[in-house]
Amino acid sequence: MSTKTKTQPFNLADFFTVPQASEGKLLPLKKPDGTATEYHLTVIGADAPAAKQALLAATRIIRDERNDKMSDEEKMAVSERASLQFRVALVTGWNLPVEFNKEAVTELLTNNPGLAQDVEQFSGDRSRFFASVLEIGR
Repeated sequence: MSTKTKTQPFNLADFFTVPQASEGKLLPLKKPDGTATEYHLTVIGADAPAAKQALLAATRIIRDERNDKMSDEEKMAVSERASLQFRVALVTGWNLPVEFNKEAVTELLTNNPGLAQDVEQFSGDRSRFFASVLEIGR
């Protein structure tokens, strides 16, 4: 006698990534010395339409503002500004005891370049948005 496994009804939405990416996930904030804090940033995933729009905007900045007459330093400054703007757009909230706004996020990420890199890496790590908690902990 064989036992049949009961299958769940098919749901196309089980394969969607945009809703979870758009909702964002919490990125815990640590002090520069690695000390954990109770603070976090809310970061959207790379699949979110807002993230894709921000990447496109950063690409346009580089395309439109860089030219061959610029020095390497000037070209780098344009690239860094575009990158910062992209990373700021990935942060959609926080629980810091100061008002959340893009200017404050820009100030934070400008003065903590490592955190700015962490924001971009976190956003691009699909497992953070779609894997189960047990899989992430491995």
